[in-house]
Parts: sequence; C-alpha cells; structure tokens
Amino acid sequence: MPEEAYYWNYAMHPAFGYLDHPPMVAWLIRLGTAIFGNTEFGVRIMALLGSLVSAFFIYQLTRLLYNRAAACHSILLLQLAPIFFFTGFIMTPDSPLIVFWSASLYFLARIFFLGDSRSWIWFGMSLGLGLLSKYTAALLMLALAVFLILDPPSRVWLRRFAPYLATAVAMLIFLPVIFWNWQHQWISFAFQTTGRLSEQPRFSLHMLIGSILVVLTPLGAGIATLLLAFRRRPETAGETASTERRRILFERVFTLVPLSVFVMFSLVHRVKLNWTGPIWLALIPAMAACLLTLPKESLFRRRWLPLTILMVAVFYLGLLQYLSTGIPGMGYLGVIKTVPVGWSEFGRELDRRKGALEKATGGAVRIVGMDKYFIASEAAFYQKNQAVAVRETTGAHLFGGNSLMYQLWSPAAEQRGATLLLVAFDRMDLDRPDIPKLSTSCGPVEELWLERGGKKTYALTTCRSFRITLDDSLQK
Repeated sequence: MPEEAYYWNYAMHPAFGYLDHPPMVAWLIRLGTAIFGNTEFGVRIMALLGSLVSAFFIYQLTRLLYNRAAACHSILLLQLAPIFFFTGFIMTPDSPLIVFWSASLYFLARIFFLGDSRSWIWFGMSLGLGLLSKYTAALLMLALAVFLILDPPSRVWLRRFAPYLATAVAMLIFLPVIFWNWQHQWISFAFQTTGRLSEQPRFSLHMLIGSILVVLTPLGAGIATLLLAFRRRPETAGETASTERRRILFERVFTLVPLSVFVMFSLVHRVKLNWTGPIWLALIPAMAACLLTLPKESLFRRRWLPLTILMVAVFYLGLLQYLSTGIPGMGYLGVIKTVPVGWSEFGRELDRRKGALEKATGGAVRIVGMDKYFIASEAAFYQKNQAVAVRETTGAHLFGGNSLMYQLWSPAAEQRGATLLLVAFDRMDLDRPDIPKLSTSCGPVEELWLERGGKKTYALTTCRSFRITLDDSLQK
C-alpha cells in the first residue's frame, strides 16, 4: 500500500517523531525489515504479530468481564470485523495502536474489577506505547477520567498514588516524541490539532456513520448500537448486579467518550474511515456475550450471523485475489492509480529511466513525486538500490506542494543544481508555472504506460539545474 511505503520511508529515516505521526510504526517496520529484509513481508510482519497480541488481550478482557465461552467468541469477532482484519496485516499506525489500546483496556479492567493496583503500572506502560503509536491514544485518558467520575467505587483510586505513577510512566515513555516536537517547533502536535481544526469546514457526520458501517459491518454496527442505546438490566441481584452495572458502564464509557469526540469533530470537519477503529475494542466483549445469549433457533443465530461470516470471508478472499492477480480472465477493471497494483513495475521502469538520465547528464538524478506522497514513497521502495533511492527521491514541496515528511527529509535548498525527474498521475500536474521558473530547462511531458491486467498511467518530465533563491516564498 502507498501508506505502507511511506511508513517504510519513515523507518529509513529513524527519528523520535514525524510530522503526521509518532514513531512506533517506523520502529516496528525497522525491526521487521532488519530480520526479513526490505520486502513487503518485512514491512508487515509486525502487524501480523501484533494482531495475535491484540487477540490475547481481548480474550483475557472478555474472560475477565464475562466467561471463557464469550472470550472465544470475542476472538471470532476480532478476526471478522474489517478494521481489525486489515490492521492485522497492513502496517499502519493503527496496527500498534490497537495492540496497546487492547492492553490498556485489559489492565484497566483488572484495576476496576479485581482491585489489582499493580496493573496501574502496566496500564501506564500500555498507554505510553499507545501514544508512541498514534495520538488518538490520548482519548483513553479522557475516557478514564469520565469513568472515575461516574463510578463511585473507582473514585477511591483518586486518593492513591498508583494512578499518578501510571500517568508519569506514560509521559516518560512519550517523552521522546515531546522532545522531537520541541526540536521541530512542535510541528507534529500542530499538524494533528490546529492543523486539523483549521481545515475547510465540512459537515461529515454521515461519513462517520458510513465509516462505522464499514469498519464493523452493518450487522456488527447494529449490535453495537443496541448495546449502547438501550438499557441493559443485570440478570442477577445483590453484589453481582452491582458488578454487572459497573461492567456496562465500563463498556459504554470507553466506547462513547472517544466516539463523542469524533462525532463533534465530524460536525465541522472531514473524518477518515479508520479513526473509530480502536474505540470498538471496549465493546467486543459485550458483543461476544450477546451472541451467546441469543437462542440457537433464533433467526439471527441461524441465518444472519452465518451469512455475515460467509460474506466477509468471501469479500476478504476476493479482495486479496483481485489485488494479487485481478479478476481471472478480466484482469483489473478500469484505470488503476492509487490501488496497490503495478508499483513494482513502476519502480523498475523508473530505475531504467533514471539510470539513462544519469548516464546522459553525468550526475545524480532526483525523482520527484508530484502528488502528496504516494509516488515518491513507492518509487523509493521499488527501486533496485533502495538505500540510494531513499536519498534521491523527494516530493512536490520543491514546487510549492505538500509532501509531508519529504519537506524535512530533502529540503528544497539542498536540491539546488540537481537534475529532476518529475513524475505525476496527471500531466496537468506538470503544467504548473512554478516548474519552468525554478529550472534552467524542462523537457517535454511524456506518458508512462504500465500494463498489468489494466492500464496505469503516469506523466513524466525532466528538469535540469533546479534553482531556488533565498527570497523565494518556496524557500520558507
């Protein structure tokens, strides 16, 4: 995936932070590729192992809150839900976030339902590692504060030292990211806060609802809605009933508090498909237990659940088949651009053209992806000499565009005098007036056609002697 290639470029530039994310995804990719090489498997292996760790913690959480039978069902749900399926083999920041979110919920359940004070330290460690994965983990602290306020038996912890020690542990683990932001004018924190809030206002609540239907499936979203919206009465009396009410409160608070943040954000800004993924982990135990309470002869157990399992299994298999070889006898349908198909052929062709250009000019050539980061990231990963490609591949910021971390990895001033091979999805991206102004000469725009069961088109041009002056606004 282009995102994975971008995070692989993270790993090739080791740091304590990056513009758009904390460093955990880069560290895990670095570890995986150190063992298995700079391959797709090396990039993804830690996501696969992480999914097993998540399954362990969700199993233990469900067993603690309910019983062993429900815990077994929770593993099934975890593998079926699209968000958890895909984060189990595609390496993005969500993959480690789900691991440490699961661990945090488990240790919090041990604290509140078993009175295990030692779990505060484990929670602090899990939260800190979650913050190193994605800033979204901070929502766990907000939910924790709400739970402590609403649950009288848990307020006793506010008078003890353990919660504050756990917070200190989490902040200590997160300290490298704070230090990196301090060194870089707080750009990452600003990107994820004021940067998001300053985007063009846009109502996207309908998109948020649609994303929930996708990440949970309509059936899963329906069960979640029933569990959250309708009052559930304890089935027993006395002390057990009190525990059951607290368990319901735990599930609702750690789901609804983060969800409410996304709902409020969606009223004025655009949301992304994967944002709500980890918040549903708190509800997986209740969903698993709910399946057990339904009569075996019910329509849901006999028809809707098996049908959903079959449909998602067929969908996953079909999607992976399509990405691997296309539809048998038909290949890939339509024009393929950002779909992860043909990138290896793309890298080999750029290698050939770059080598010919270097032979003709007698110097190094920089490949410039003229989109946000897809082209540059994939070009670096799929060139033969990846180490050199990482150094000699850059982004559209050279011409005033936004290329995220490429702006830090290859500042425009350092490219002065270089020969550039500009690559874009659309030739219109190469007709920008800034391009000839910042080069002594530019060649004609060519088209690069790749065939792999379908057509994938790129536009290319060559610019010689890139120049940038100190008084130019692009230098800023």
